[in-house]
Amino acid sequence: MILKNELSPEKRKAIAGYVTKILVLGADFVCSLIAFLLALLIASKFNLADAQSMIGRAVLLLLVLRAAAFMFFKTHRLILRFIGERDFWNVFLAITASSALFWLLLHLYPSRIPPQEVLPVIIIDYLILLGMAISARILLRLILNQHKQQRNGRRNTAIFGAGEMGNMLLRVLQHNGSHDYRIVAFFDDNPKVHRKSLNGIEVFNPGEDFAKAIRKYGIKVAIIGINQLSEERRIEFIQACLEHKVQVLKVPPTEDWLNNSLNIGQLRDIRFEDLLNRPPIKLDEAGIKQSVHNKVVLVTGCAGSIGSEIIRQLLRYQPRLIIGLDQAETPLAEIGLALHHHVDNNLFLPILGDVKDYEYMHYLFEQYQPNYVFHAAAYKHVPVMERFPAEAVKVNVMGTQNIAGLSSRFNVEKFVMISTDKVVKPSNVMGASKRIAEIYIQSLNNHPNNNTQFITTRFGNVLGSNGSVIPIFKQQIENRQPVTVTDPNVTRFFMTIPEACQLVLEAGAMGNGGEIFIFDMGKPVRIVELAERMIQMAGLKPGKDIQIIFTGLRPGEKLNEELLDAEEGLIETHHSKIRKANVRHCNHYEVGKQIGRLIEIASSNEPAQELVKIMKEIVPEFTSQNSDFSALDTPPPHSLPSPSEGNRSDMT
Repeated sequence: MILKNELSPEKRKAIAGYVTKILVLGADFVCSLIAFLLALLIASKFNLADAQSMIGRAVLLLLVLRAAAFMFFKTHRLILRFIGERDFWNVFLAITASSALFWLLLHLYPSRIPPQEVLPVIIIDYLILLGMAISARILLRLILNQHKQQRNGRRNTAIFGAGEMGNMLLRVLQHNGSHDYRIVAFFDDNPKVHRKSLNGIEVFNPGEDFAKAIRKYGIKVAIIGINQLSEERRIEFIQACLEHKVQVLKVPPTEDWLNNSLNIGQLRDIRFEDLLNRPPIKLDEAGIKQSVHNKVVLVTGCAGSIGSEIIRQLLRYQPRLIIGLDQAETPLAEIGLALHHHVDNNLFLPILGDVKDYEYMHYLFEQYQPNYVFHAAAYKHVPVMERFPAEAVKVNVMGTQNIAGLSSRFNVEKFVMISTDKVVKPSNVMGASKRIAEIYIQSLNNHPNNNTQFITTRFGNVLGSNGSVIPIFKQQIENRQPVTVTDPNVTRFFMTIPEACQLVLEAGAMGNGGEIFIFDMGKPVRIVELAERMIQMAGLKPGKDIQIIFTGLRPGEKLNEELLDAEEGLIETHHSKIRKANVRHCNHYEVGKQIGRLIEIASSNEPAQELVKIMKEIVPEFTSQNSDFSALDTPPPHSLPSPSEGNRSDMT
């Protein structure tokens, strides 16, 4: 004897399938007998003697016909939890065909009962059996679904949205057993559906009855199931769920659903970027494609979070070749593996190299003749660069000078530099070094012998980038360690990596040279609120399950970042998310002379104080904060033309 536990999963499924078929076929056969007997009683007006006289051999013939029809139309071959219109149609065909054949046989071979007397019985039997067979299937499906819903381990779940999408989501979850969600409630902002039921499930007002519903049903999960939900309302609902320790899932946009169906695997947890008020970015796809299609594109810093995403997005626009340059061996190997298909097809060429190495960079430009350059290579960690200012100058200034100078020399069409909001009134070496790089390419753009369009894009922090607070907080939370925040009042601008790179491509396409494009980053985010939300998203309570500790601002950091200097001003563009700064022009000869001196000191063993002093001369608004270099902040000597002086054309 084979025990149940010894059966393989395949055999168990096969046995379950046979049991279902026998169960359905047996139920149909029993319903056929009951329906015919009821029809006889009804037709004879419940006169048992008359009913008995009408039975004869007719019942046996009818049952044989029913069984044959059920087998022919395969009404028993179904999956109970997925019973649908096609299954009901097969039942209709089987019963209709067998009843019609029964009537025909009685005409051809009349029994002791005239066919016209049996006709009412056949009609009544037909209607009763049709109702019973369909009802039996619905009942079996409900019993099965109820059994699955009561299965141990399922979490009580609410759907936000009692409309078409919410109803579709409910059906998917009810028909799919490979999940642990038990739908117990709906939330909807529409007052017309409050206190009503959708498929037997109560609909609550999320504004007034949110906490009540959570307590009543012990809701652990909420799934957002609304098509047209505003960003503000979505964020508000997510935050309400997090405050009540309810996990939030979201479904993909309906255009991503395949054949109007949703897989359970497409449900995913919200991430912090889902809490940013970010309407979708509309791109000038045609303009971007025109700018890079069939071109050779060089991306420096290609293994970083921004550089790698730029490459992935560029590939959509069919450039002839993308050259990816990075000095980090392991990340470069990883992106090469991730894009191996494009590497194999000679669309992407990863190259190990350092932007500081002018001779090697010259070789690359000479060898591949790039038409377009995205310069993302940079050192960006504020506290680290505060300790090693010479390295910041070598990479962020000299590296930019090398790539920009070679771009101009080899007549690259466009050079797009990735800058940062930390260049505005810089308080640290990193921000000042990037500002000097901005000044250099702006001055080079106006050089009379230059034919390259130099463009700067400036934005704040990107979520998920290397060194971002998000992975740091996530690791601390996973390890149940205190989350460290520098100051309770510190704020930062945030943007997702794909958003930032989309706008970089758009700005590059629209730029004509000399612009500083500033991206709309939305409202600044308080870092302590970010930490609280991430703790709540992990199902924990800030201050109770995980503490938040304030460590103080690090060297070079300031409380609030800015995207624009007060002297720069703003100019609108055709894109709602991109604006231009009024550029303060500088003399390329003077800038080149000062940067040459800066790089010379950075390459020597001069004290860091001397190097930073020169940086402050080039960028007069550079005021160190929380840094050893604060002592250098005396009124700087006049070094570069003022904005008013810069309006005079004195470029050489």
